[in-house]
Amino acid sequence: MSTVNTRVSMPVWLVTLSAVLVVLGIIGVGSGIASGVGSQVVSASPVLYDEQVVLDLFERVNPAVVEIEVVQSRTSGSRFSVPVSGQGSGFLVDTEGHILTNYHVVQNAASIRVILSDGRTLEAQVAGTSPADDVALLKVDSGAVDGIVPLPLGDSSAVRPGQMAIALGSPFGLDNTITVGVVSGVERSRTGILQRPITGMIQTDASINPGNSGGPLLDSLGEVMGINTSIETSANGATGIGFAVPINTAKGLITQFLESDGVTETVTRPWLGISGTAMSANLADFLGVGTSQGVYVVAVTLDSPAQEAGLIEGGPEVDGVPRPVGDIIIAVDGNSVRSVENLIDYFNTIRPGDSVSLTIVRAGQVLDVTVVLGEWPGSL
Repeated sequence: MSTVNTRVSMPVWLVTLSAVLVVLGIIGVGSGIASGVGSQVVSASPVLYDEQVVLDLFERVNPAVVEIEVVQSRTSGSRFSVPVSGQGSGFLVDTEGHILTNYHVVQNAASIRVILSDGRTLEAQVAGTSPADDVALLKVDSGAVDGIVPLPLGDSSAVRPGQMAIALGSPFGLDNTITVGVVSGVERSRTGILQRPITGMIQTDASINPGNSGGPLLDSLGEVMGINTSIETSANGATGIGFAVPINTAKGLITQFLESDGVTETVTRPWLGISGTAMSANLADFLGVGTSQGVYVVAVTLDSPAQEAGLIEGGPEVDGVPRPVGDIIIAVDGNSVRSVENLIDYFNTIRPGDSVSLTIVRAGQVLDVTVVLGEWPGSL
């Protein structure tokens, strides 16, 4: 057998770069670019991705992350029912066998199976849902998950753009998948499956794909900051942007679900019945009003609490007849309102059937209007 002597040569551009760095005094003569050895040593830059941190975190938390398989029934224009399968992810939140996921993962489920990271399959039941928030809680036999450490739930109000974001789940059915990125933005608002805004969502560039829904979005400590929920891609198929429901929203719902004493709890959210937009200086000038803060009532839904309370909508001319300037909501129960999201956030703290006092500006006058909120409808 002949032996070929090989020699690894440094690319020309790298040699040139080394020479330039020596001239500039950044590295010492005789030092390698990556060696850090020389008469002048520059401290290493902060590293975003710490491989060992991610390896250790995955080994620690992955047993608590599950794949969810759902069988639904759908009738397709005939007397026969056609089974439809769905798939998503979830994660264990306590030692009693409760698993958190998205509502859209288990919506209309006839049966639900949970597949653990070790391959075991368990039957699951729905313990609670909040369709408006796209959150659901499942229950499996606690004995089957004995010894699996639940994931700790963090504080999504403390999440900041730039921190590490780690997504786990089963995209496209590929179980035990992990992707790493950063938190790209916070306090995002996305329209949910009930056409109601989900507020406070976390935006991330960690890769999220179909099947990741319901899985955890973790920080570098392994605490859950959100539930991976949706992606948005451009028409040309460019890389998508991921969004997660903030875990603080889910924590409040889990408490309500568990208080139902074994009965499947469905949480409903309040409904005012308007379409609105945030006021701005330009919109105030266009409308000829002196108020540039608040929510402008663009439309009032028929037979809604807003219509019953007499709120006035604005809009374009109808048959050449100008419509009045709509009401501007500037506060709810004394809390200032700057956006539709402010209204949603406040309504999430109360329940359908509760009364609220809306402070509005109408024709230059400030008025208080009492509204009895309804239940957000299943579809609009």
